[in-house]
Amino acid sequence: MNIEEIYNEIDLKKAELDPQIEDLSNKINRFTKWAWAFVIIGFVVAGFGILCYLFPCISGQLTLNELGDYLSGSVASAWSLAGLFFIYVAFIGQKQQLINQQIEILYSQAEIKATRFELEGQKEQLIEQNKTLRQQRFENTFFQLINNHNSIVDSIDLRRWSQKTNSYSISSQGRDCFEVFYNRIKSECKDDFTIKNTLDAYMEFYHQNQADLGHYFRNMYHILKLIKETDFITNKKRYSSLLRAQLSSYELVLLFYNALGVYGVEKFKPLIEEYSFLKNLDWSLIFDSTHIDEYDKEKAF
Repeated sequence: MNIEEIYNEIDLKKAELDPQIEDLSNKINRFTKWAWAFVIIGFVVAGFGILCYLFPCISGQLTLNELGDYLSGSVASAWSLAGLFFIYVAFIGQKQQLINQQIEILYSQAEIKATRFELEGQKEQLIEQNKTLRQQRFENTFFQLINNHNSIVDSIDLRRWSQKTNSYSISSQGRDCFEVFYNRIKSECKDDFTIKNTLDAYMEFYHQNQADLGHYFRNMYHILKLIKETDFITNKKRYSSLLRAQLSSYELVLLFYNALGVYGVEKFKPLIEEYSFLKNLDWSLIFDSTHIDEYDKEKAF
C-alpha cells in the first residue's frame, strides 16, 4: 500500500467519524444550554425566596428555617439537575475528544509510514547511487588498463643493424611487430607443427622477447581477471569484447599459443574460454588446424 492509498483510507475513516463528532457537538451545545437554564432558574427561585423573607408583604412572614427548607428543596434541586447536565456534557466532550484523538493517531501513523516510505526511497536511491559509483570506478579502471595495453603495444619496437649508418634503426613498431613475431615463431617450428614442437618453439621465442611479451600478456590477463572478479557487472562479455576489439589478428594468434604455454594454461586459458576471447581468430593463421582441439570450441570461439 502506497502513501496515497493510506491517506485515502484515512479520509474515508474521517468521513465516517465526522457525523459522530458533529452530533456530539450538537448535544454538547444543547445540554450546556439546559444546564445554564437550570442554573438561572435556581438563581431566580432563590431570589424569590429571599425577597419573600425580606418583604413579608409579598407572601406572608417566612421564618429563616422555612427559607432554608425552601432553598434546599427548590434551588438545590434545580442546581443538582444543572450539575447533572454539566457532567453529561463533560462525558460527551471526552467522547468527542477521543474520536478526534483517533483521527489524529491515524494521521500520525500515516506520517510515520510516509517517513518510512521516504527513507526507503532514499535507501533505494543510495543503493542505486552506490551501484553507479561502483560501475564508474570499475569502468575508469578498465579503460585505464585498456589505455595501458595500447601504450604497451605502441612501446614495442624491433630494431636492426644498419651498416650504412653504423647503428640500429627501427624496422617495426607497435602492432606491426606481432606479424614479425608470428613469422619468427613459424620459422622456429621448422615445418614441424605438432602441438608439442609448436609450443616449444613459442616458449623459446617468448623467453627471448620476454621484456615485451611478458608485460603485454600480464596486462591482458589482469584486465580479464578484473572483469571476472567484479561481481556487480552483469554483462561481462561486453567488456571482454571491448578488450578483444583492441587486438589484431596476429595478436590473437600469439594469445592463442601463449594461453597453451606453461605460463598461461592454468589461469589464462580458462579466462579466454569463459569470455569467448578467440571468437574473431583467423583460423588460417593457426600453424595446424589440430591445435584448435586444445580449446573448448563451444566456449573459446
